[in-house]
Amino acid sequence: MSAPLLRVENLTGSETSDPIHPSPVRTRVFERVSFDIAEGEHVAVVGAPGSGKTALVRAVALLEKSKGGKVYLEGRDITRLWGGQLRALRQRLQFVGGDPMRTLPPHYTVEQTLLEPLQIHRLGSADEQRARVSAATEWFRLNPLLLTRKVSMLSPAMRQRVALARALTLHPRLLVCDELTDRLEPSAAQPLLAMVARACRAPRERIAWLWTTSDRALAHACADRVLRLEDGQLVAD
Repeated sequence: MSAPLLRVENLTGSETSDPIHPSPVRTRVFERVSFDIAEGEHVAVVGAPGSGKTALVRAVALLEKSKGGKVYLEGRDITRLWGGQLRALRQRLQFVGGDPMRTLPPHYTVEQTLLEPLQIHRLGSADEQRARVSAATEWFRLNPLLLTRKVSMLSPAMRQRVALARALTLHPRLLVCDELTDRLEPSAAQPLLAMVARACRAPRERIAWLWTTSDRALAHACADRVLRLEDGQLVAD
C-alpha cells in the first residue's frame, strides 16, 4: 500500500479560531485528531455549526497554529514551515474558505484574479498561464465574458467559483475547503461541489480534496469518505 498523501497525527487545536462562528470563550475545540487522505481521495468533515470544523482544516492548511501534533504532506513534516518554505508549499496545498468577497481582491478583474497566483509562483510563460486560466474557467463554467469584470461585480456564487478556479490553476496536490456552500442557495450547493470533484479528477489531475460541511446528506452525496467531528474527535460516519 502506498503512503498517504496527507497524514495528520495527534493534531490538537490551541483555542477556538473560527471566523464564521466566533466565540468570546477561547477553548480547545479538537484534541489529538489523526487521519489520512490518499492521493486523489475526497474526504468531507461533518459537524454542527461551531463544532470546530473550520479551526481543524485551517490548522491542517497551516493557517492556524496548532498546540500539538504533526501534519505530513507527501511524507514531509510541514507542521512548522514558515517564510519562503511555507510560500513554496502553497503551490502544493491550497485553501479556499470564508467569504470570497473578503478573500479575493475586489478591484481585480476575474482574469487578473486567476492569473495572480501563477505570477506569484512564476509558473510557466504568459501563454502557459493563460492556458491554465482557460482550463480553470472551463472546470467551473465561467463564461469568458466574465474575465473582464471586476470581482466586486459578481454574485456570491460566482465569486466562490472564481476562488476555486484560482486555487486550481496551481494544480495543487491537496485542496482544503471550508464551508463552500454556506452562502449559497441550497439548490446551488451540490452542483458546485460536483464541479470541484470533476476539476480535481480532470485528466492528468489527482487532487485530494478535504472539505467541511454541516450537511451530512450533502457530504455523503459528494465525498468518497465522511468523518464526523464529535467532542473534539473525528469518527468515521
